Amino acid sequence: MDSTREKICLASDNFTEAHPLVVQAVVEANKGYASPYGADLWTEEAQKRIQEVFGRKCKVFFVPTGTGANIFALKLCCDSHESIICTDTAHIHTLECGAPESIVGSKLLIVPHQDGKLTPEAVSRELQRERAFGKLSTSPRVLSVTQPTEVGTLYSLDELKSLSKLCTEEDLLLHMDGSRLYNALVSLKISFSEFVTAICPDTLSLGGTKNGLMGAESLLIFNPDLYEGSDHLQKQTLQLLSKMRFLSAQYIPLFEKNLWHHLASHANQKAQEIASIVKETPHLSLDYPVETNQIFFTAPVFWIPLIQERIICYPWNLEKNEVRFITSWNTSEQDVKDVKAVLTEISRNPI
Repeated sequence: MDSTREKICLASDNFTEAHPLVVQAVVEANKGYASPYGADLWTEEAQKRIQEVFGRKCKVFFVPTGTGANIFALKLCCDSHESIICTDTAHIHTLECGAPESIVGSKLLIVPHQDGKLTPEAVSRELQRERAFGKLSTSPRVLSVTQPTEVGTLYSLDELKSLSKLCTEEDLLLHMDGSRLYNALVSLKISFSEFVTAICPDTLSLGGTKNGLMGAESLLIFNPDLYEGSDHLQKQTLQLLSKMRFLSAQYIPLFEKNLWHHLASHANQKAQEIASIVKETPHLSLDYPVETNQIFFTAPVFWIPLIQERIICYPWNLEKNEVRFITSWNTSEQDVKDVKAVLTEISRNPI
């Protein structure tokens, strides 16, 4: 490994820079005057492009954070006496500082995951438990599903269809956290329209920042029954920016010439290459199938600081000695070679 290079960064796809075409789009939008709060040509164009790729009418809101998109969606769906079902690894449960409880005012009903995923059987059991005491308990209203999951695994379309069917039968709204949805669609080899037609989500938090944008996320509302009040709620949840064009302009190049697909494909491919290195390294073992751009593996406990000296990454589950790598749209061939060199060198340490 070249000692003059900076550390390899595999901590998160949030760490990497924005794609040059995205930066250029912001520069181009930074010319002259434009109406504020989303009443501009860039926002109109970006909304149109998103509706086109999804192949259906939906309301599109551009927001500055993924947490903001999730909270905006959940607040549209829930009253304070209602509850939200999610896995024990869900971002809204583990990494959003209690925002659903604090801002939405709704209880989270936590279901143990299976390879990161919810199953209809586990959700049904939780519904039965929560409804057992009638008005003394909350009224479950939303099922929140993350695709890909927080451990990088994928729901198949059949698995998602089963959850969607359960939502219909149990009068639940389906929210999807899709901060890395691009990586999922690439792996599943399906389009946005095929995806949304199959599962019929009511709301979708569609990411951007993790796939080459800078501080730009979006919320898509597919259920017209949720349209009323949504414009006001964007403001009330602090997600309405005055200079909206600088967020929405970024989505235009993302959907031009399938840039989103190219960026997510690259990240997924580099994850596969690094996962192969992990599998070949003695005393390292993958904890979950590597299906997108996230890699979770177990390492000898004293190896973890040695890895962190050379690779920017997070210890994820300290009880399991688990480490997480995440590749990005610009993870390079040299990065992959350097990961191999680092892990090879560390593996020479006696256990």
